[in-house]
Amino acid sequence: MKPIIVDELIKKFSLLDSKKEYVELAVDLNDIYESSNKLDRLIREPLRSSLNQEKLIEQLIELEIELDHIHWHYKSLKKELKQLLNT
Repeated sequence: MKPIIVDELIKKFSLLDSKKEYVELAVDLNDIYESSNKLDRLIREPLRSSLNQEKLIEQLIELEIELDHIHWHYKSLKKELKQLLNT
């Protein structure tokens, strides 16, 4: 996690009422952002190099793990937005 980005997001979201939710919202958005960069690498890497079957499977598993991570933060983000927008 890049503290500078999270801090900037927190400053922007400070206009919102509930500190707890907007801090969590900033963390979730930052993690999704960082994971998207990792996804880019995970998708492009097999295209740049020749991989054997075992390495390709490892990369696909890593890709799935990263997608699960994004999904978790997305669900958290939706919950936080719902709480923030209903206040």
